[in-house]
Amino acid sequence: MTPRRRILWVNILFGAGLALGLPWLAGGVLAHRWGPARGTLWATQHAYAVRSFWMVLAGALAALAAMPVGVAEPLLILVWLYGAARVTRGFLAWEREEWITDPGRFL
Repeated sequence: MTPRRRILWVNILFGAGLALGLPWLAGGVLAHRWGPARGTLWATQHAYAVRSFWMVLAGALAALAAMPVGVAEPLLILVWLYGAARVTRGFLAWEREEWITDPGRFL
C-alpha cells in the first residue's frame, strides 16, 4: 500500500472515530504500525496524524478524569471540536498533496 493511501485510511478512521470512537483508536494503531514514509511529503502528514491521535486521546482521558468535578461534558465537546479541526486539516492537506508545515504544532 502506498504512503498516500495509508494516510487516507488513517484520516478516514479518524473521521469515523469522531462519531463512533473506536475507529479513532484503530487509526492510531495503524498509523503507529505503518510508520512514517521518511523523506516524502507523506511523512509530515503521518507525523500530524500521530500527533492528532495522541492529543485527542490525552484530551479525552483528561475529560474523563474530570468527571467527578462535573466538567467532563464541556471538555469532551472541546476535545471533539479539536479532533474535528485536525481531521479536516489532515484531509485538506491529503487532497491537495501538500506538506503540513510544522506537524508538531498544537493546531
